[in-house]
Amino acid sequence: MNYKLCASVASVLLLSACSQTSFSTIEYYQFSQPIVAMQRLADNTQAQLRINTVQLRGALNNRGIAMVLDNNRVNAANYHLWSESPDLMLTASAHQQLYTELDNWMVIKGLPVITDLDQQSFYELEYELHHFNGDEQGNANIAGLWRLYYTNPESGRKLKAVNYFNELTPLQDSDYEGLVATLESTWLKVNKQVANEVSKLAL
Repeated sequence: MNYKLCASVASVLLLSACSQTSFSTIEYYQFSQPIVAMQRLADNTQAQLRINTVQLRGALNNRGIAMVLDNNRVNAANYHLWSESPDLMLTASAHQQLYTELDNWMVIKGLPVITDLDQQSFYELEYELHHFNGDEQGNANIAGLWRLYYTNPESGRKLKAVNYFNELTPLQDSDYEGLVATLESTWLKVNKQVANEVSKLAL
């Protein structure tokens, strides 16, 4: 065996791999939802809504933006990444929109420990996403369900509603920027629908 030849081939392959990756620039994306300055006092609201961290199935909670291929494989991009974990980004976006839409609710993230008896009665919102991706037909798809619970010290935690949704939206532009923008507008649409349903509750 010619060890010098093997070493030369290995070094050429290594340099080739390095040169290919050196030209690939990682692009980071996030929702551009504007933040509006708002203030709300608990005394001026009728109920408290706690939003749990959004749950995404499997590889969907990956920094690489997901695409579903024709053969049902999910591909996560190597160089087009979310700037933060998708579950945290989606939770922050949902919180901001629901806070804006539900002006007579105290909308908060997570489940903090609250000792004040008046605030131990609250609604709780859970999202479970089965699709959060683009597809080869030029669409953005967000699908899954949301569950609404009500908790109070007397009766404990009760399930109030379960709603499935499936939003398939044609891309604004056929690139990753277009996919991100369309996923954002679709997520805002989902949360608009959630706000409409929650606002119907008799408080």
